Amino acid sequence: MHHAKKKIINRIKQTYCRLKRSKVHGIGIFAIKEIPKGIDPFIAEARPKWIKINKKEFGKMHKENHKLLDDFFWFDKQGNGWVPECGISGMGVSFYSNHSKKPNIKRIDEDGNFITLRKIKKDEELLVDYDSYDEED
Repeated sequence: MHHAKKKIINRIKQTYCRLKRSKVHGIGIFAIKEIPKGIDPFIAEARPKWIKINKKEFGKMHKENHKLLDDFFWFDKQGNGWVPECGISGMGVSFYSNHSKKPNIKRIDEDGNFITLRKIKKDEELLVDYDSYDEED
């Protein structure tokens, strides 16, 4: 079997989550099967490199593109923020994690790796405490 096919098959087999409507906020991440405690539920996900950028650097562009930036990314009062080098189209499922003060996942590093804090049941939403992110996140 071709190497690329093996890689795709393994990624699908290692997929634990899907996106769907959330009662917490908008779209959320939900377990498609039980997820064990202590693993990265997004292990099958490609991780983009995040680039620090100021909104001014985007220059003049369509108002809907500015709205897209505001809808998906956080910028401080000076206009500084982090955007994936692939833009919106390459963001993985983990990007859609909703906030909770009672999280069941935790971000463990600046590379976007997460870990489950407990066993997560099928159809349960994966939630993270945004306050646990540092300024670089």
